Amino acid sequence: MMKQFKYYGSWLLIALATVLLIASPVNAKAKAKKQNIPTESKATFMLMPELPGDNLGGDHLGYFNLSMKKQKTREVRLKLFNPTSHSMTVYGQVKNATTNDNGSVDYLGTNRINTQLLPQPGSELVTVPKKTKLQPNETKWLTVKIKRGAQLFKGQKATAINLSAYQFNQNTTIKNHFVYAIGLILNGQKLAKTDYKKIESPKIKTRFVAKKAAISVRIDNPDPTYLTKATIDVTLQNKKWGLIKYQSSRKNRKIAPNSSFYDNLMLGGKRLVPGVYQMTLTVKSAQYQRTIHKYVKITKSDASYINRYNYEYLKNRNLILLGIVCLLVIIGTIVGFRFRRKRDLNAKNGE
Repeated sequence: MMKQFKYYGSWLLIALATVLLIASPVNAKAKAKKQNIPTESKATFMLMPELPGDNLGGDHLGYFNLSMKKQKTREVRLKLFNPTSHSMTVYGQVKNATTNDNGSVDYLGTNRINTQLLPQPGSELVTVPKKTKLQPNETKWLTVKIKRGAQLFKGQKATAINLSAYQFNQNTTIKNHFVYAIGLILNGQKLAKTDYKKIESPKIKTRFVAKKAAISVRIDNPDPTYLTKATIDVTLQNKKWGLIKYQSSRKNRKIAPNSSFYDNLMLGGKRLVPGVYQMTLTVKSAQYQRTIHKYVKITKSDASYINRYNYEYLKNRNLILLGIVCLLVIIGTIVGFRFRRKRDLNAKNGE
C-alpha cells in the first residue's frame, strides 16, 4: 500500500504544475442543500493527465496541447485516484479560457466568454463525464472525447477540464470545494501574420474596482491565439492641462484567445478631472505590437470614446457657440432693418 501511495504522490506533483486549487470554506448544511451534492463526496482526489506522444511541447508540460489537423475526433485520458477511506464523486466540466482584468488567463470559468469574439467555443468540441464515482483507494481512467467540427478551425481554442470534489469535516462543519483545472489547448490551421486582426479597444468607462475608483479600458483580442509575454501600456493625457495624466504599465501579461478584459487605471486617491483626453494604448507581445490612439471625454461620473470631429467640436465649442450667436444677431439686425425700412416706406406713401 505504501508503494502505491508513493506512486500516486509522484504524479500528483506533476499535476500540481498546472492544477488550480480552490478551497472555499462555507456552512456545510447550507451549501449541501443549495448544491444538492451527494453525501458520498467527502474528500479530495489525485489525478494525472496521460499526455499523448504527439503532445505539442512534449510530455513534461502537465497539460494537453493537441493538434487537430489530421484527426476529426480523438480521445485523451486522465488517471484519477481516491487515496481516502471514503467513497467520492468527481464532477467534470469543460470551461473556456478567458482573460482576467489586467491580463492573466482564467481556466475556471470565472468570467463569461465574449460570444462576439468567440462564436464557437472550444467547450462545444470537448466532452467529459459529468460524474465519476471512486471507491476508497480506487483508480479509474477518465476519458475525454474531442471533435474538431465540420471544418478545421484556424488558430487555437483554449479550454480546461475542470474536475471537482467536496471535502466535508464532520467535526468543524466546514466543507471545502476543490477544483483541479487541466489545460486542454486545441490547435487548428496555422494562423498567418496576415490573418491577425490585432488588439482593439471598443469601450472605456469609470467604475469601482475593489471599492477603489478606476478608469477601465476594455481590450479585445479578436484572434484565436494566445498573446504571450505581453506588455500593456495605457496613458490618458488631458488636452488642456499638461500636468493631468492617468497611466498604467503592466509587463509579462498573458491574454487568452478570442477574449476581452479591462485594464484598470487606478486613480489612487486622485480626483477625476473632467475634460477631453488623448488615450495611447500600446500592447506589445511575442506575436506583434499594436498602438491605438483615441480621444476620451471624461465627466465627473463617466468616460467614453469620442471621434476626432467630436474632439474638434469640444475643443472649439465656445468659439463655435459665439460664432452662432453673432450670426443670429447679424441676421436679426438685417431682418429688423428691412422690416423698419418697409414700414417707413409704407408710412411715407400713406398706406
